Amino acid sequence: MVLDQHTVMLWFGHFLWPFLRITGLFLTAPFYGSSLIPNMVKAMLAAALALCLAMWLPNLPPYPADPFSAIFTGFVQITYGAVLGMAMQIVVAAFSSAGEIMGQAMGLSFAQLQFRGSFGSSAILSDIMLWAGLFGFMAAGGPVWLFAALARSFAHGAGVAPIASWAVLAGLGGNLFAAAVGLALPVLAATLCVNLTVGLTTVFAPSMNLLSVGFPLLILVGLWVLVATIPGFGIAAQHLTGQCMEALSTLLPHG
Repeated sequence: MVLDQHTVMLWFGHFLWPFLRITGLFLTAPFYGSSLIPNMVKAMLAAALALCLAMWLPNLPPYPADPFSAIFTGFVQITYGAVLGMAMQIVVAAFSSAGEIMGQAMGLSFAQLQFRGSFGSSAILSDIMLWAGLFGFMAAGGPVWLFAALARSFAHGAGVAPIASWAVLAGLGGNLFAAAVGLALPVLAATLCVNLTVGLTTVFAPSMNLLSVGFPLLILVGLWVLVATIPGFGIAAQHLTGQCMEALSTLLPHG
């Protein structure tokens, strides 16, 4: 069997373009881009998935002979994969932002706000909510749908969606803040009521000030409300995943 240059370049392109796009996806996507997964494992997984797609996808272009075209096409594939992963990162970022908002409302960062020289960090609630968002994203089938969308993006070759449709990705920023505030809203309402109650109480009993009574009550009430809202996290993660998948569908080539 004699292989000419065109056949070799065609086979190489069938493997390289999915591999580069999957590599870009692994840079930004939740779960796939986790720092807990070793880079060697990510590289082997990306190569295995690219090999599977190379045997399944029929109409991928060959590797170009022009080096400048090859570099440009490779850069486009990595960037496009990173954009697809970034669209799903909204789910985890919304939960993490909600945890940060709740931590600020509960007074967990009071020392850091009052003493600028303090190097301590109180992002523990934000980290907990980040893991909650990641588990909710996985439970909603986000990693599977994300890889299915990546495979669907090769339906018309190695091309990408028009730039005009990428504006939907920018619109996800508004969904991020709206979802973060919505998740933190019960804690914000409870802490506001506590602050108003403690503020009115100090007028009649100055000894019951914010430091002696307000902070313990604020943190306890905030944690109680947070625990009470945990059953709704799964529904919120599923809703956010659905919104991100709808936005992701506009980034896929059509026609």
